[in-house]
Amino acid sequence: MAAAQGGINMVRYFFYGGTNIGSRRKNALVALAYATARDLELAPKAVLIRSELHKTTSMGGKHVEDPKGWHGTFAFKNNDQMERSFHVTSHGYTNGKEDFVLRDATHTPEKWDGTPRGGKNSGKVVWPPEEDLEEYLDSPIAYSHLPERE
Repeated sequence: MAAAQGGINMVRYFFYGGTNIGSRRKNALVALAYATARDLELAPKAVLIRSELHKTTSMGGKHVEDPKGWHGTFAFKNNDQMERSFHVTSHGYTNGKEDFVLRDATHTPEKWDGTPRGGKNSGKVVWPPEEDLEEYLDSPIAYSHLPERE
């Protein structure tokens, strides 16, 4: 993904369809997701908030406690990845279940949107078609990136 250029970056935010997360918490997750993307100086065009804060991970096909602790799981796309149906998955780590301040972040290499999730036989994919997602339009958060002075 390319580093952010100066200017306004318009970002669309999504949750999996049928999520039961309240508006205030969604706003906090949106802010944490964007901070996680900025950890790599990403300027995403689409963000999928894949989870509430949790402290488990999958290792060797088993759910175990994540040694790095509480985090949100997010997927990001830039324009090129949107056209190719690929994304980057990241974890934004915090200091607790009610803490939405980014402490640390990890990022995977890009993956195909159709990568299975929830077990290979679940029929679910990491980034489903847009009609299966819920776009979050209520976020009061806006971001701009100004070029550094030379």
